[in-house]
Amino acid sequence: MKSTLIRGKNLIDKNTLKIHQVQYNFLENIFRIRTDLKSRLGFLRLDKNERTSNFHKKTLDNIKKQLTSFHLSAYPEIEKTYIKLSHYLKLPKKNIVITAGSDLAIKNCFELFKDEKKKIISLSPTFAMVDIYAKLYRVKQIQIKYDKFLNLDHKKILKNINKNISFIIVANPNSPTGTVIEKEIFLKILKKAKSYKVPVIIDEAYYGFYKFSYIKYIKKFNNLIIIRTFSKAFGLAGLRAGFIVSNSLIAQNLYKFKPMYEINSITCIAVNELLKNNKINKEYIKKVNIGKKYLIKELNRLQINCLKTFANFIHIDLGKNRKNIIRILKKNKILAQKSPGIKGLEKYLRITLGPREDMKKVIKIIKQYG
Repeated sequence: MKSTLIRGKNLIDKNTLKIHQVQYNFLENIFRIRTDLKSRLGFLRLDKNERTSNFHKKTLDNIKKQLTSFHLSAYPEIEKTYIKLSHYLKLPKKNIVITAGSDLAIKNCFELFKDEKKKIISLSPTFAMVDIYAKLYRVKQIQIKYDKFLNLDHKKILKNINKNISFIIVANPNSPTGTVIEKEIFLKILKKAKSYKVPVIIDEAYYGFYKFSYIKYIKKFNNLIIIRTFSKAFGLAGLRAGFIVSNSLIAQNLYKFKPMYEINSITCIAVNELLKNNKINKEYIKKVNIGKKYLIKELNRLQINCLKTFANFIHIDLGKNRKNIIRILKKNKILAQKSPGIKGLEKYLRITLGPREDMKKVIKIIKQYG
């Protein structure tokens, strides 16, 4: 008689359990940290590259007055958002797939393009979910690493593009480095990848803070996929909205991997409102750029080194005072991020950029304790 393990009312065969354990052994090397129970409400949030200032009351009122019981009880109606996004991007709907944030867009791309017999090319460090999905889908990575000056070996990317690559994924600007790949080099990557029919996924999460986009190249390169989010420049991190843009064939195939409903009804209302009133995010980007110039100017006066970025954050060299300043910032209800995770940059602090009034609070503490 087969021995069994009793768990409640379920009987589990020991041999079945062993097979199950072997089958999912690869998950043992994947670590997901649960979010903190402590709320960030009431803090100046300079730790996750979100919008730091409140939306104007008029914007919130415009969103609230559109919300009815229907939006809570009925399934989402998303086509209106597709139309508005199509007008905003000046592209047909057939080239667009709406997603629940850029992380779900990346997941969809893994689902479509992954090939366990091949490798992917990615950056290191980069957006954390790239490594997570690579492990979950059991895809080996060729990771192109940054040095302590945030330089990237572009030649290594080009050298590794061949028939054994399933796809290339690059964030531009990259996070947590804040760096970009020069256009001339990127076009070489796209051209070589195209010759091997290798898809190139560009995560443009920080578009807006960085003005250049590769969307205009989707007609020229049939292997190009662009991912964007509404979390950064649009400031809707809490509503989880993003999208994918590619040629119609790839977009239609990616559309097949979407859940039943891409985003929820409340997210649709907020996204539609911000697409209709594009000046909201443009004004915020302008304020962030003013805050960035102010912060860099003040750091230069203090003779504190910082690393140039093309996103809405900056890396500040605080030396041996880094830990103490993080502690004092938190005591003053300001959250900041640690170093960018690169050897040689352990003494740097990553600060999300915001309007000048937010940056003044940071400088005040650095002047006093730096």
